[in-house]
Formats: sequence, C-alpha cells, structure tokens
Amino acid sequence: MTHAKRFLFFFSLAAFFLLIGCAQPGPGTRPATPTLDKAKLANPAAAYCQDQGFRYEIRQDDQGNETGICIFDDGSECDAWAYFRGECGQNQAKNLKLNLVEQADLNDTIRIEILAPKTTSVDPDASRHPREGGMELILTVEDRETVHALVAPLDATLPLVPPKRCPAPYELRFHLKDGRVQTFHLGICGLFGDQDYWQGMTIRPPQAFVKTFNALLEK
Repeated sequence: MTHAKRFLFFFSLAAFFLLIGCAQPGPGTRPATPTLDKAKLANPAAAYCQDQGFRYEIRQDDQGNETGICIFDDGSECDAWAYFRGECGQNQAKNLKLNLVEQADLNDTIRIEILAPKTTSVDPDASRHPREGGMELILTVEDRETVHALVAPLDATLPLVPPKRCPAPYELRFHLKDGRVQTFHLGICGLFGDQDYWQGMTIRPPQAFVKTFNALLEK
C-alpha cells in the first residue's frame, strides 16, 4: 500500500471511530505544572477530573469497595476511570484545548519535511510513534502557498482528545525562520507531539489540513 493510500485509509478509520463515539475528549496524563505531583501520578483519573475543574469524590458500597466519582457542574456524574478513558461525560471536558500554531510559532514555518517508516506495514497495536524500522524523508514542502495551506488550518483552538492506540506512520518537521524545528507525529488518531503542552493527548487536524496533506502524497 502506498503512503497516500495508507494515510487515506487511516483517516477513514478515524472517521469511523468518530461515528461510533470512540474519539471523545478524555484524560490528560501530566500535571499542568512542571512540579512532580505524586498524588496525581498515583491516581490520574482523580487528577484529570479535578484538572478539568470538576469535583472528585470517593464513595463506598456496602461491601466496603471504594469507587471514585467525577461530579460535573450540572450535577451529573460518572465513574472517574470511565471519564478518564472517555467512556462517559465526554461533553463535559472543557479545559484541554490547544492552538498548535500559537504554541509552536508555526506561523514562522519556511519548510515542512514529511517522513515515513522505511517498512511498509504499521502495527495497529504499536506504540504511538514506533522507530524500530527507522524513518525516511519522503517529501519536502517549501513553496509558501503549500506551507500556508498546511499551517493555516491548525491556527485554531482545537480540543485535545485521548490517543488510545495510535500508530503514527508520518513524522512532520516544521522548520522555522529562526532555525528551530518543531517535530510532530501524524497517525490514525490525529496529530500529536512529545512536547509537554500536549499533555499526552492529540488533536484531530481539520479537514482542510487532511485534504492538503493527502494531495501532497498523491503527487
């Protein structure tokens, strides 16, 4: 399967997941501050509920079993771990959003390099951006119009969503005017990076970005 067909197939899968409700706003896995918060590390579900501005409560049944509950502003609630996994309360998430262009200074992009794995297969159960087979440069975008067509759709405040299992067949390197390089990964569940501001999450690129990207690969 060519790189282009593979990417189109992945985004078809992504659209399917959206229809069945698998791709919903979900948990952040890192504290908002650089300090090490042992409590959050011990119970990320509780931390996510509280980081979203909601109330976390531990309840005990008649057998003494404890369950963490996330209570939302409207009084509704759901199991904290289920909320962490994006299985309930999806419409309640409110704080996890990202404007990638503003955060990474992508308006200063002068060149974009697109890399793909040297091997032709991508294991759906692999880590988010496997490097076992190595990456190779498959395309360099330098004309201003095309660079803008890729950057402009990302200049929006987009919700961060849980990555779930997310093999990433593409690596995107945005070269900026000042010499910096911003590197991100693109896969089934969207676009993400290793920078702290991602909070372990992804964004789903707008359709305009996907259309331009696929058109480049089809050339």
